[in-house]
Amino acid sequence: MTNSNDKLLQLLHIVIDNYITKGEPIGSKFLSTMEGAEMDYAPSTLRKYLQQLESSGMVYQPYNSSGRIPTVQGLSTYLDTFLAELTEENTEDESDNLVFEFDIEMARSSLRGITENLGKMVDGVVVGFLSNDEYSFLGINNLLNDQMDTQDMHTMKYIVDFIEKKEIVHFLSKKIIKRGSVYYTFAQDETTVLSCVYTKVTVNDYDAIISIVGPSRVNYKKNLTVLKKLSSLLS
Repeated sequence: MTNSNDKLLQLLHIVIDNYITKGEPIGSKFLSTMEGAEMDYAPSTLRKYLQQLESSGMVYQPYNSSGRIPTVQGLSTYLDTFLAELTEENTEDESDNLVFEFDIEMARSSLRGITENLGKMVDGVVVGFLSNDEYSFLGINNLLNDQMDTQDMHTMKYIVDFIEKKEIVHFLSKKIIKRGSVYYTFAQDETTVLSCVYTKVTVNDYDAIISIVGPSRVNYKKNLTVLKKLSSLLS
């Protein structure tokens, strides 16, 4: 990868990290106020790189904003990079304090126990299902807030239907999932994108898929790190 592509990828990560944190489109004006070596860009370079990210399909510009929001393609690039760097060793700093509260022996025998424990740690709804058709989910309330607009409510309904109607079971059952790995995927209708990160573990000697479902704006790094740690403990 060329230095220019490295810079574009770095900027994409900065845009997405800040979009996830702030919940609003990220523009060159905001980026130019950031400090740190990773933001060593001239204002004109920022504008040029944002335009390049947009023209390559990584971000888009909402009609009522000068900032950018990541596309599914941009999020996929962001997640591919993060997953390539995610190992059992570098999950320690982010997830150790969470895992110490996690009853591993209980998790080996209780799908409900896994969803209840993970539901307190992650950003999204935890959904688990076994090869014997047991199904459990927890965390719908994690997605609720007082500032939800019409689009947020549509997204919420889409997520609830996807989970309560067990569409997620059919969606993930078609995928090849290896133990010890964590994955991501997206589902979408005409106006809404749903995110899902997932892994395969063993519960009560059955294959189990544990997933975290939410809108496109979630803390992917936390969710993937927790699932990676869970996978290493229960695979």
